[in-house]
Amino acid sequence: MRAFGVAVVLATLVAACGNAGSKGNSSSNTTAGGTATTFTGTDFTKNVPVTSPGVTSTAIRVGSITSKTNPLGTDVGIFNDGISAYFASVNANGGIYGRKLALTSKRDDQTANNATEVEAMLSQDNVYAAFVATELFTGAKALAKAGIPTFGWNINAEWAGPQNFFPNVAPQCFSGCPLLPHVTPWLAQQSKAHRVAVLGYNVPQAASCVNGNVDNFKKFGTDVDAQVVYSDASLSFGQTDFSAQVSKMKNAKVDFLVTCMDFNGDYSVAKEMALQGIRDNVTFYHANLYNPEFVKANAAALEGGIVLAEIAATEHQPPPPGVKEYLDYAAAHGLKVTEMTMQGWIAAREFVDALKAAGPNFTRANLIAAWNQQKAYTAGGWLIPVDWTRQHNDPATGVQYRSQFECANFVKITNGAFVPVYDGGGAKPWVCFDGHKPDVWQAPVNVSFAGTPPSTYAEAQKAAQG
Repeated sequence: MRAFGVAVVLATLVAACGNAGSKGNSSSNTTAGGTATTFTGTDFTKNVPVTSPGVTSTAIRVGSITSKTNPLGTDVGIFNDGISAYFASVNANGGIYGRKLALTSKRDDQTANNATEVEAMLSQDNVYAAFVATELFTGAKALAKAGIPTFGWNINAEWAGPQNFFPNVAPQCFSGCPLLPHVTPWLAQQSKAHRVAVLGYNVPQAASCVNGNVDNFKKFGTDVDAQVVYSDASLSFGQTDFSAQVSKMKNAKVDFLVTCMDFNGDYSVAKEMALQGIRDNVTFYHANLYNPEFVKANAAALEGGIVLAEIAATEHQPPPPGVKEYLDYAAAHGLKVTEMTMQGWIAAREFVDALKAAGPNFTRANLIAAWNQQKAYTAGGWLIPVDWTRQHNDPATGVQYRSQFECANFVKITNGAFVPVYDGGGAKPWVCFDGHKPDVWQAPVNVSFAGTPPSTYAEAQKAAQG
């Protein structure tokens, strides 16, 4: 189920956890993959013949595969709405390289059929690039072998490795290393909590999440004066009765809860906490609940919870330029503001930025080579900087593949809405630790990745102090 999907993948985080102008020129740089040419000009209107699948003299055609049909009933399919919206904004300004961007293939893998739909897209749809937002990613090897530029929503371990894969978030630690080792202990400390509970489903990913949280408090519990007093990794997916678990939490005097479940599970636990009279005494940390509609519909049970946002939450004010662009477009064109349209918008933006880096002769190979020289991509402040010269690889294989930044941003559920917290007053929404020191306790700094982001954690520390 979703690899476990968003539910466990984002919970696993807790475990560890163009303007036209004068024509420019090109510069050549040598990378590990050979010689690549990165376009450094400012004229993105020139239409030159390009021999590549999906490219005509007037259009650049791309395809998507989503798990529109999925067992959790989540809105993954509107990932396409975000792509189409960003394309529409570019096309309204003339397109790129004299061509319009077109999402011409939209496949639903129905969760279980990802490999089949990938093969069908590659053989039948004649597209230049692929966009993926799926629960499982069994078609990853076929996309990698085809050498097709691939963008999308990273909740799957298969995003790590291929040089033609550019997910919105760089490959993550699914096993073998902690991804966000400091975040949960730090949140417990901010909540003045001391007695922690961790609940998770009985699947390997969730067990890893539970064990990771327990290990993080063993490692840093003394630093934050908190310890795990109750954990349970035996819960069943789809379970709605959590009376026994909440009773044990109550008896253990738990005041901080972390779950390795989907948002339906979180909701059921929250309702039971209210029934047993402990909801107001426990800070509930949700790693997979950045869903405004669900929260609004279930406001009473979820009140007061702290929610992790994987990308910059739109509630932080002032919004970074990339976020403001999205919000302005959404307000003017009726685009639904939700995480999946954000993910689609970001993926489409990265694709367009990669086209600009490739230059007017944007063959697939040129685009991949040029974008793999990108060292600090943030999509206009949406993302923790991604360095595609080294972050394709699984971070568990070496610290050199880890980000400089271990960061998260948060909102609090208040009266059925999200209110930003721990965001430095709004201007610096990311709470960041040194990503290369996972075993050392440290105080975080607030960081903004808008504009020119800091290239190292030391830079971020210096900026925070000055």
